[in-house]
Amino acid sequence: MKNKLNKLSKNLKFLVAAYLIVLGIGVATGILYVAATTSMSPSGTIERYIGNDDDWAPKQAKEFVDLISQAHQHIVMFSFIFLSIGLIFSRNSIIKGPLKLFLIIEPFISIIVTFGGFFILRYLMPNFVYIIIISSTLMYTCFYIMMFVSLYDLLLKNES
Repeated sequence: MKNKLNKLSKNLKFLVAAYLIVLGIGVATGILYVAATTSMSPSGTIERYIGNDDDWAPKQAKEFVDLISQAHQHIVMFSFIFLSIGLIFSRNSIIKGPLKLFLIIEPFISIIVTFGGFFILRYLMPNFVYIIIISSTLMYTCFYIMMFVSLYDLLLKNES
């Protein structure tokens, strides 16, 4: 099939590869931000959204309007990110069948669970943080699998 990643012209391969690399760096930067603001822990995440009563380093609970803004921005942007990487990954010649479909579709579910979940965490159930952590880990894992498989197919796999 002509439109597989490893069959693209050299120029198009490099364009798509450059896009994937820059996108991967952008997503990694977002993960670093999460690490810096939550310590990548359930307690740090809960504190970030619910706040604390610490006299030395108080943190305010997230306001409803801030949660709406965050959810809006992240849901829209992550939808575009996963649409673009999903379209690219759909043309890979390495992973096929149900696994390919799972990797393409699952992140859209995780986007809603993760960013919608912050409302549940903040207002209903702090223990929902564990679902958010599982969901976001799955979302980022799918992203990097799709990115690295696509890069391998573009740059290292023979056209055979």
